[in-house]
Amino acid sequence: MKARTPGGRVPLIWAEAALCVLSLTVVVSMRRLFDSWDYLPVLATTTVVAHATASISRRQRWTIGATVPVSAVTAVLLSAVLIYPETLLMVVPGFETWRLMASELGEAWTAFGRVEAPTPATGGFLVGASALLWLIAGASDIAAFRLRTMTEALLAPLALFVFVAVLGVGGYRLETAGALVGAAWLFLLLARTSSPVSHSVPLAATEDRQRRTTLSLGLRMVCGAVIIGILAGPLLPGVGEPGVIALKDLEGGSGPRVTLSPLVDARGRLIEQSNTELFRVRADQAAYWRVSGLDEFNGTVWGSNRSYSSGGGRLRDVSDDVPTLEQRITISGLSSIWIPAAYEPVRLRGEDISWDDVTGTLVIQRGQSVAPGTTYTVVSALDVPSPEELRSAPTEVPAEIATEYTALPAGFSTDIRLLAEQVTAGSGNTFDRAIALQTFFRESFVYSLDAVAGHDTERMENFLFQDRRGYCEQFAGSFAAMARSLGIPARVAVGFTPGERVGDEFIVRGEHYHAWPEVWIGGQWVYFEPTPGRGAPLAQTYTGVAPQQAVSGDPLGIPAQELGPGGAGDGGQTTEGPTTDNPGFVDDLTLADQSTPRRLAPWVRWTLIVITAALVAALLWILVFPSMVAVRRRRRRARAADDACALAGEAWSDFCSRLAVAGITHQEHETHAQFVRRVAADTRLAAAPLTDIAATADRASFSDLEPSLDEVREMVRLVDQVDTDLQHGLGWSERLRQRSDPRILSRTSGS
Repeated sequence: MKARTPGGRVPLIWAEAALCVLSLTVVVSMRRLFDSWDYLPVLATTTVVAHATASISRRQRWTIGATVPVSAVTAVLLSAVLIYPETLLMVVPGFETWRLMASELGEAWTAFGRVEAPTPATGGFLVGASALLWLIAGASDIAAFRLRTMTEALLAPLALFVFVAVLGVGGYRLETAGALVGAAWLFLLLARTSSPVSHSVPLAATEDRQRRTTLSLGLRMVCGAVIIGILAGPLLPGVGEPGVIALKDLEGGSGPRVTLSPLVDARGRLIEQSNTELFRVRADQAAYWRVSGLDEFNGTVWGSNRSYSSGGGRLRDVSDDVPTLEQRITISGLSSIWIPAAYEPVRLRGEDISWDDVTGTLVIQRGQSVAPGTTYTVVSALDVPSPEELRSAPTEVPAEIATEYTALPAGFSTDIRLLAEQVTAGSGNTFDRAIALQTFFRESFVYSLDAVAGHDTERMENFLFQDRRGYCEQFAGSFAAMARSLGIPARVAVGFTPGERVGDEFIVRGEHYHAWPEVWIGGQWVYFEPTPGRGAPLAQTYTGVAPQQAVSGDPLGIPAQELGPGGAGDGGQTTEGPTTDNPGFVDDLTLADQSTPRRLAPWVRWTLIVITAALVAALLWILVFPSMVAVRRRRRRARAADDACALAGEAWSDFCSRLAVAGITHQEHETHAQFVRRVAADTRLAAAPLTDIAATADRASFSDLEPSLDEVREMVRLVDQVDTDLQHGLGWSERLRQRSDPRILSRTSGS
């Protein structure tokens, strides 16, 4: 029968939708935690599906104990489909899906207690946030629609909103707060008007009018509160001022400016931002535009925990005989707190910039991503040593450098240590050992963006001993870790290759994102290039690697997907020659492997994700629902096992619900006998068993002489036989449809 709302109540689905909108408002507020809107499609989809799952399970009268495991499985599968679609085996998560999810969750857990917003929406953070949103959706649904405690239903989403407000940056404060208040009031109003009306404080003469009056008055109050908040909010004292408590200062002092490692999600940056212009550099000389030096490796991620001082003016004194490079940098699409510059910055002109003199890293002071259109000028020292200088450099290393830059996590792989010793055997000094490591990677490994992401110890072992293919993240991290295992101070630098020269500017895109190792030799940091197909300008004098970078002008704007040993595709051949606009800088353009499949367009990817999510949900329904029906039926019958009349009522309900799925519905005006006669006429079922079922149901419902338990058990057997007979002769698709029809759970009246 068609669902009705007794007494003119607002349909319950309105209140359910309002609760979902409330959760989505919290999701939007999470923009204050991330450096872009990239997180929104994943977390918004997760929130909607979580509320839908809670609603469906409740409407099917599943117990909380049954709902929780089904909901948990759905949450995990949905996260795999939305966040790691490239690792799926057809539409099913595989071993690599779980490995990558566990690895990135570990990275996020390590980074969570240290980083400051805004941070990139990495896989680990998205998985963690998805799990939290799923829990909040389930808890709110239980409180609102199972326990009918509407105020408590607001606690979980409000707690997450406060969490975001405390840890997030300053943007979108007023907008998200106003939206949250409006969504909360709307939910309370709709939830109240979908429940029975209280007559203790009547607003209208009749219940129907009272509901309409409540709804109308409540909507006016919601709109009024939101408008007043938006208009009056900016006028309140203290708006725009710093918070009463700065969380990063709780431990005393100004504290370090800690951010998520820019090496995290390197693959996503290379692929998804491949053709996006990030910034432009006006300079006379090409260079690697460096954003950070990562000095810590905990076995999971390379990161940095540095203190920054206010930048501006002279950063470091250099002698007059050291050549310098002036760069005027204009930001266009770069969404991060880091400011790129050639290493090592010595003078700076720009506002709100902090710097770390140890790693040579520049960051925006106030934690916001650098704004498009921002322009600043950096002068960098270009002290390029010769091979002879590096070989004859003093071997003494300052204690603080040796302690910090040779540290490896406890239990670091013995196999990797042995491999490093084998590769550098016969090298008599630090420089020659670094060159041996560089040659090992460039001659024995393949550059590929199709390699698995990550640079933790497990991934490093797979990269070194099995796959032997990867991209800059794995090459730089593995080189630095192997150098440290030999007692050589090393770190990982992250930044960009020079970019495309146009006139007097270098245009830098996502495809130019890069990472490389730096080694401490003779009192200075010297960078090397282990990644095939890449080569740093100026460093050719000691690395022996010509300047190389990603292919520009590719239709998709992405780096070469696979480069053979030495950095070239197709047998190690490269195409050399000066670019049209920059005869002074030779790009060693790598040749893309034409057999490598290109990445899917974003809309195609999201279409496949939605289809996959739907297929997974349908598969879960098909697998889980019939067993849930059987379990529920057994439980109901078990509760009524010693009561003949109750057991007969359960059997009759099962009989009617099964026939309803087959298209025959018991009408309210029909007696048991009339209904079974119509069933016998409309189906091929034998009339005698149907008549016996109706007779037992009549005696249980209306007769003073109740049926015995044996008679009722025979009725139960006949009902189950009817179920089997109805399935006989049906095709597999029709049988599957009927077995998965939710009407089979309906409690039909008439017993």
